[in-house]
Amino acid sequence: MDEELLRYLRQFLPDYMVPSAIVVLDELPQTPNRKVDVNALPAPRLPATATQSTEPPRDGLERALAAVWCELLRRDEIGVHDDFFRLGGNSLLVMRVVAQVRKTYGVKVSARDVFEHPTIAALAERIREAEDQSERTDRAMSAERA
Repeated sequence: MDEELLRYLRQFLPDYMVPSAIVVLDELPQTPNRKVDVNALPAPRLPATATQSTEPPRDGLERALAAVWCELLRRDEIGVHDDFFRLGGNSLLVMRVVAQVRKTYGVKVSARDVFEHPTIAALAERIREAEDQSERTDRAMSAERA
């Protein structure tokens, strides 16, 4: 049933909006104030297909991204072609990825970059392209001043 529902959702939603797992509960756990007790929710069991590759990071940038993703997604390892959202990533974690990558590694990355390039390999390539473009722009501006 879960896989059927996920297939249905994929017809109408972009990949990053399709949940990585569905957990059916008889009722939501509540706090004494009758709000959803998020801490009491069971951890979803991700399907075996959530991990698509075992190809390890190939360079320093990919290793840095993988370290951040592993920490935030609570995984021991992530292949460079694994999809962030299929591994359990969400928009809140995207913001944490962006902040942590900028703070820890000084790499400029935006939330949009993560949504549009949801694998380590694709995101690393996007970052490299942006850095190359920035360097070309800097060289052109320096040449104009000279």
